[in-house]
Amino acid sequence: MRDRRSVWVGLALLAWALGSALRAQDTIRYTDAKAGKESTATGSIQEENAGGIVYKPGTGAGTRKIGALDIVDIEYEVPGKVKLLQRSATGDEKKATNVATREAERRTALAEAVKNYQAVLLELDKAKYKFAERHLQYKIAQLQARQAEDDPALAEAAIDALGSFMKNHPDGWQISRCARLLARLQLGKGDAEGARKTYGELSAVANLPKPVRQECDFLIADALIQARKFADAEKKLQAVMQGLEADDPLAARGKIYLAECQATSKLPEAVAQIEGIIAKTTDKGLLGTAYNALGDCYRLNGRNKDALWQYLWVDVIYHQDKQEHVKAMDQLAKLFDELGDKARAKQYRDKLKKEIK
Repeated sequence: MRDRRSVWVGLALLAWALGSALRAQDTIRYTDAKAGKESTATGSIQEENAGGIVYKPGTGAGTRKIGALDIVDIEYEVPGKVKLLQRSATGDEKKATNVATREAERRTALAEAVKNYQAVLLELDKAKYKFAERHLQYKIAQLQARQAEDDPALAEAAIDALGSFMKNHPDGWQISRCARLLARLQLGKGDAEGARKTYGELSAVANLPKPVRQECDFLIADALIQARKFADAEKKLQAVMQGLEADDPLAARGKIYLAECQATSKLPEAVAQIEGIIAKTTDKGLLGTAYNALGDCYRLNGRNKDALWQYLWVDVIYHQDKQEHVKAMDQLAKLFDELGDKARAKQYRDKLKKEIK
């Protein structure tokens, strides 16, 4: 009887160990391009770089890859003693991004998420959980950027956190998102040169997805335009354009930015060139870029009411490109503030808070 009991105890312990091993998985949320919707995968992540991840599924042989641009988020496996803390932080983060959450509750949820993610981070064995550690550092910096939307006094802390992440983790799949957030905060403070430097550093990162590297050139040019360094922006754009075929979709985007470089010296010509591109395309992403550029042209010339209508086109109709939509909403919040419409300004600031990723 005793031997039989020992066997049962041994089998129970083995089942528990196997169950724990099966549960010790990373959960990856990603966009499935073929299915056209968000999907979830579980497994053990083996490699990470700026281009994406390689993971070993919980069942089956071999490994699989998911590109950085397709990753929505990852919940990494952490020690059992902090699992509840991580779940609590994740719940607070979701609450803070829920459009139905009241403002006071949203701010409290943000603060709680930051506090709990920091607590989880302190408990990690850095060698064993290096990917989880990196992602927690990004999560905290990202949430601090959200808090800076509420309180500009917190912007420096968020900028420091995002800058540190870029410096210490250029091999993380989060790097391009981190750079965008950092540049946005820098531009919000009027530091266009800092944003230009951030995008320049991003473009030099190894394994960066080609679309992101190509976009960096335009983002650098845009930052130069915001800094009113039109000659430098034009020089940068001309260098980019030399490597593109005439029918390359990126060429039209380059022409939009080149036209914008003339905004302060030849506004009618710049507007005419951009409107000409608008008339010839049905690409909603490109139209978002074009209308934002028109808004910038008017904004650079102090014609704020004219600029407002251009950004509204992007918000209401041509919001398919998320980054262009974020830019339009950011400008609309500032413009409504300047025009004395505080209610509409707050409306757009609230919308922006939901979009920071």
